[in-house]
Amino acid sequence: MGKVYESLKEAVKLQRNKNEPAALPGVKHTHASSLDEELNELAQRISGLKAAVKNREDEIRKETQQVIQTLSEDFVVLETKLKDAEETVRRKESVIQQTEEKLTAEIQALQHELNTKKETLQSRDDEINDLKSKVDLLLKQAKEWEIAINQAKADTATATHRAEQLSETFNTKIAALEAQMRETRELVHDKEATIQMLEQKLAAEIKDFENQLSNKETLLAGRDAEINDLKSKLQALTGKIQEMSSFLKQAEALAAIAGQNGSTFAASEPLNKVKEKPADSPFKIELAPVTSNEHMNVVQQTVPPDFFDLMSQELAVITGPQAKMMVREHIAALGESMEKFPESRLAELLDILSAEIVNEPLRISFRKWFVKQHVRERANLVR
Repeated sequence: MGKVYESLKEAVKLQRNKNEPAALPGVKHTHASSLDEELNELAQRISGLKAAVKNREDEIRKETQQVIQTLSEDFVVLETKLKDAEETVRRKESVIQQTEEKLTAEIQALQHELNTKKETLQSRDDEINDLKSKVDLLLKQAKEWEIAINQAKADTATATHRAEQLSETFNTKIAALEAQMRETRELVHDKEATIQMLEQKLAAEIKDFENQLSNKETLLAGRDAEINDLKSKLQALTGKIQEMSSFLKQAEALAAIAGQNGSTFAASEPLNKVKEKPADSPFKIELAPVTSNEHMNVVQQTVPPDFFDLMSQELAVITGPQAKMMVREHIAALGESMEKFPESRLAELLDILSAEIVNEPLRISFRKWFVKQHVRERANLVR
């Protein structure tokens, strides 16, 4: 304010010097009263200028306060949006954790069921072995009975032959021998009937055991089929879990990249005075729900070679014409090739390439482009 006042004072003095006539030598000023009036008028003008300057300073102060208030409100809005984004990330992490717990519980249930099936199959095997031992015992007894029958038949034949000899030698004892032969024949008939009954009973029991054995073998084949089916389901479920784990790790890596770059841009806003709405940020990636078939197709895809060409062109703007060679060398260091580079290792490649960029804004710009391009390529693959 003092400087403004001094400048106004000098301006008034120069104006006064221009308006006053040059003093002639030998002429005396006789109008002292008019000079006082001019001084009073000049003082009034200076007072008016002081008031105007003060009013202008008040207006500037009010405008400054309004600008500060507007910036504070914008800061509060941005801070609220940042908190909403953090809450969204926490909710997604909670959903992922619940999914992992659910899949773990299902795997444990399947393992328990598989162990139960194994125990049941083992008990069935023990029963079958027991039945086999019983059948072997019965077959052994049947052979023994068959030997006894043959022995009885041989004894009967010997007795018949001896009776004929006795009939020739002792004609006087024919009646007694005939009576004895009738008794022997009746006994043999009874034995043969008994043996026939035993044979029929044994045949029925053997047939029953064979039927039981056939049923057990059929049941065992069914159990083997169930076990093979359970094993195939378990392998399929294990493959799905591994694919989901890889997909979730990739999503977490992309979310971490997005969170890092989003915080860096928010911190640099006061310097370059550029406001970016979080809704328009390219790092805000919405993971739409996909079916199991779509998920398997996305996880198993390799990165198209055109993606690396675009990456080399973008990187050449920052690092120079050696960008394509640098990309190829880093991919080879990872043990991969441009033609068959797995999508699951893109986050690792991004970290390595970002480390080559010294300038922080350029590195952030490159990471931003990388995530945008990757999301676009992944959307094309899902279609």
